[in-house]
Amino acid sequence: MNKLKELEKKINNVKRSKINSIKSTEKPAVNYSIAINISIELITGIGLGVFLGLLIDNYLQTKPLMLIICFILGTITGFYNMYKALKRYKFFN
Repeated sequence: MNKLKELEKKINNVKRSKINSIKSTEKPAVNYSIAINISIELITGIGLGVFLGLLIDNYLQTKPLMLIICFILGTITGFYNMYKALKRYKFFN
């Protein structure tokens, strides 16, 4: 009877260790997805600013002016969206 109880304890220990190893591998995947999401927020804002700046520059024939203005606005927008995403993940209160 003692051997049966020892075997049950060993089985339970193995189950617990597998559950703990599964939980520990899930955490980096979540952190990776958060980092990708935040990066996309920033890059999208900057990219759209540059794209719109180039379009407006070609239309108005004001080569670097609107590109610079839209780049700055896109960067500000990207950082604001990144801040909102970080708030969503509770990095800020």
